[in-house]
Amino acid sequence: MRYLLHAVFLFFGFAIVAQQQTISSKMTVAEIQKEAKSGHFQWIFPAGTTSESIDNLAKYYTTSFSYTFNAASKCVDVFPVVDSENTRRVMLRFLGANQVHQILVGNETLALYAFYEKFMKYDGQ
Repeated sequence: MRYLLHAVFLFFGFAIVAQQQTISSKMTVAEIQKEAKSGHFQWIFPAGTTSESIDNLAKYYTTSFSYTFNAASKCVDVFPVVDSENTRRVMLRFLGANQVHQILVGNETLALYAFYEKFMKYDGQ
């Protein structure tokens, strides 16, 4: 019985990790810092990402941000309706809903909340 429980926990642990994904920033650190002042962000999603998968989740957040999706490059551009701390948190929620747990910026891989703290946190300027 003990081995069966271990097997079940391992299976679900691998299933959860397998669903998590890493995306990358299309912009450099300097570009992110510049664009973040207006709340604009760009991310490259994995090859299997479809416009339907992005649309199905983004439709819940249209009061906070607009977006474009380039199917060829898998690039998602997000623009705030009104830039604020809350809007940026909604963008973060959108990434989480897409099972994003890391963002590659240049050669550095940041956990989702580390990316938020470093680049997305609203400074009110």
